[in-house]
Amino acid sequence: MIVKEEIEDILQKKLWKVEEISTKAKGSAVKAKQLPEGARRNIPVFSGGWSEENVTSFYEKFEESVRDPLRHNNRKQLEDIGIYTKGIPEAIFDDSNGVEEVVALFNSLKKVNEVMTKILVGKGILLSWLREDIERTRENLKGLCDARKAFQRIFDSVIEDDIKSELIEMAIRDRTLISTAEDTISRLEFLIGYGISVERGKDFESFKSKVESAYQKTKILESEYKIPRDEISILVRGKSLNDAEMLLGAELARCSEGKRVLLEAWQIYVATLQSIGRKVPDVPHGLQELQEGVEGLRKECLDALGEDGLKILAFLRGEVDFPDGVSKGSIKKALEVLRPIFMRLLKEESSARSK
Repeated sequence: MIVKEEIEDILQKKLWKVEEISTKAKGSAVKAKQLPEGARRNIPVFSGGWSEENVTSFYEKFEESVRDPLRHNNRKQLEDIGIYTKGIPEAIFDDSNGVEEVVALFNSLKKVNEVMTKILVGKGILLSWLREDIERTRENLKGLCDARKAFQRIFDSVIEDDIKSELIEMAIRDRTLISTAEDTISRLEFLIGYGISVERGKDFESFKSKVESAYQKTKILESEYKIPRDEISILVRGKSLNDAEMLLGAELARCSEGKRVLLEAWQIYVATLQSIGRKVPDVPHGLQELQEGVEGLRKECLDALGEDGLKILAFLRGEVDFPDGVSKGSIKKALEVLRPIFMRLLKEESSARSK
């Protein structure tokens, strides 16, 4: 409980503070009347509650506007665009041209999109630049202005605003990452086109990594395996980014294994047909085309070896057990066709051992 003496002590200290500020203010007011008209126009006017903090803050600005009108004006220009100027080297406020250019560049960016200037101020980026060097600040702002078209493309995308803001902040902090931000936007739009539900997670770096992984896996399925867009869409439509990325990975593994098996069959059939002087086509690119190509070669081998010979070939490839009921003549015919293959393999093995 505060006793009477404590209250009186507090009030006395407040009165001393008021008297101290009042005395100083009177002296500054006299000096203010001697300033040129232009400088007098920049003298601040008190507004706000009559708290000690507000009064003290006002007096500091008032005193600076009288003592050093140039610095006060430059400080005010930065504060007017939302910069908290405490901690900025005082020498910066002597550079009127520098401050004016910073403010002009800032306002130019604001015309592009206020999100950029809100990030610059709200995240303390512009303040950190000013605390280091005004020349670097000008260069950074000019670089952002020069890249405004790239930023505008990001703003114009259909991606969620929180994701765009994160990418824009990343690019503002490091302009070399502007193209990375654009690439991420492009990949997100690509994935959304497949019906994937894209939501920013807590870890933005992990989110970007998932976006890149899902994008690359989808592109491989499209380009290398020629999987139709509709099939991929059915696989991932309505799925979250994490689930879609895992499903695409599983599908990629399935396609990879399927292609490996089909290529092994292709090579056996090709070697068989070449051994009897048949011409063979080039390896198809898509998975479906490869499967159809292997089936076509199988039919050609069937014509060359017969049904029993084809069964023996399947046995030699390890696909089935040795077929029952195969005649000696069928075995001989198949082995005669396959003999060049075995001879070549034996020569390759012998050559490898000699090395």
